[in-house]
Amino acid sequence: MDILKTLKKSAIALAAGCLVSSLLSAEAVIDRGGSIESACDESLGYLKSYLKIDTTNPPGNEEKGAEFLSKILQNNGIESRLLKSAPGRACVYARLKGNGKKKAVILLNHIDVVPAKAEDWQHDPFAGEEIGGEIWGRGALDMKGFAIAQLEAMLLLKRSGQILERDLIFLGTPDEEIGGKFGAEWFVKNHPDLVKDAEFLLNEGAFIDVSSEGKVRYWGVAVSEKSVLWLNLTGKGDAGHASMPMSDSSVNKLVKSLSRIIENPPPAVVLPAVREYFSKIGPTVDEPALRSAFSDIDSAVKNPLLYGEILKDKMKSSMLRNTISPTVLKAGYKTNVIPAEATAELDCRLLPGVQKDDFIKSIKETIKDPSIDISVLDWVHTDASPFNTDCFKAISSVAGKEMPGVPVVPMVMPWFTDSHWFRDIGIISYGFEPFEVDPQHLATMHGKDERIPVAIFRKGVRRLYEVLEKLCVQPN
Repeated sequence: MDILKTLKKSAIALAAGCLVSSLLSAEAVIDRGGSIESACDESLGYLKSYLKIDTTNPPGNEEKGAEFLSKILQNNGIESRLLKSAPGRACVYARLKGNGKKKAVILLNHIDVVPAKAEDWQHDPFAGEEIGGEIWGRGALDMKGFAIAQLEAMLLLKRSGQILERDLIFLGTPDEEIGGKFGAEWFVKNHPDLVKDAEFLLNEGAFIDVSSEGKVRYWGVAVSEKSVLWLNLTGKGDAGHASMPMSDSSVNKLVKSLSRIIENPPPAVVLPAVREYFSKIGPTVDEPALRSAFSDIDSAVKNPLLYGEILKDKMKSSMLRNTISPTVLKAGYKTNVIPAEATAELDCRLLPGVQKDDFIKSIKETIKDPSIDISVLDWVHTDASPFNTDCFKAISSVAGKEMPGVPVVPMVMPWFTDSHWFRDIGIISYGFEPFEVDPQHLATMHGKDERIPVAIFRKGVRRLYEVLEKLCVQPN
């Protein structure tokens, strides 16, 4: 009996020892060269310094930000290059080499930020201060915070000493906020060879969605943005004295056409990724009617009452239809003169797969007035990336481990990002930022008092590291 007891104790001790050894080994992967916590401390310092660099676009001056990022990479043993696209503007490019068994992953971010009026903010938008447990500054969320998280995750992978099956590419670009002519567009046209071996790209786009009450609803992964089509509508007619109205005046023609467009919006279209989105978020919705509607979104959009309720949520409903927003109206130069010409500009956002000419044809059919001239002001086309991929699965795995039961969902974003330039050259591109963002903080992007909670930022650094570890590290 004593021998049996001794053997049992030895077995228990051995098992416990193996367990501790296993845990220490797993921890060492992250801690080799510094703990995840110290890395988060380091990255917070980087973020504060980065926010102090004013890269407001226009004019940009992103070269200063590119130099800052490049210096951090080089100081940590990762060779980087500055690629100048225009005076004062530059991309920063760096590559952490793997063994080449699998294709590379790009960490894409933009260096420029939108303008910020200091008088509108509670604190200086370019001070990079930590106040009340939050980091304040223009770009904290859009998107200098995510850029630093990408950089720190890359440094962590290097320090871990693990064998990477994929090269990891860091790419910071200028000029995203006004279209990318001197940024991502320029890079893709002039240096496609630097990313020709890439399979995946991670960029801004969707967040971890959190309610105003702090409830995490889902992890969003943008598989596409909507294409941008800006149109000019022109109505023409005879000029005349306003005291003698003309039913076929340029203004009347244009107003009637706009009225028909507003009263006859494009119909709902349910894409596969959008169907997946609604079906997965359905169980997280509090309202029983919407919970049921989301579970069968194809039927819900055919029900006027249910569809009307869905349309109240501008973000969700934007994924279900092409949209048209009249934004600029021009006509006349004097109150008592009927002008010979009236124009309107329309901001149209089209779902992936919709072609420009087909959509213009549908507008002509809606307005029913061949005298209205329609011309294209801008056209930025984008397609959707698949979501049954190793990269999407890596995000889902990390989410499932940390937040069991919280869905990871594909999304189609109503705004554009630089991702479409890379989808155009065949790279699967996702918009995923591993930060919890509630409506109050989301409103600060492009608004006033932009900031990110320190705790949220730290968790985002860790999550991104874990995603990249699953995606890039060679299994033992």
